[in-house]
Amino acid sequence: MIAGGKGANYGFGYVFSLGYYVIPVVAFIFYVLASLELVAEEIEEPFGGDANDLPTEQIAMNIQKHVGEII
Repeated sequence: MIAGGKGANYGFGYVFSLGYYVIPVVAFIFYVLASLELVAEEIEEPFGGDANDLPTEQIAMNIQKHVGEII
């Protein structure tokens, strides 16, 4: 949908139905979406040297060890 269309006005529509309860609802929705964005950024590049990245060196050494046992 284009900006300014019906989709852009949902927040204003909730004000009339929820009253002042819309403040914590919007804060909660913002918190959820911001958290989702942070999680997405963290798992975006799993092959690197950060603390939360996959241990590719350990996986490669483990594969090499097991293939050596098979041969």
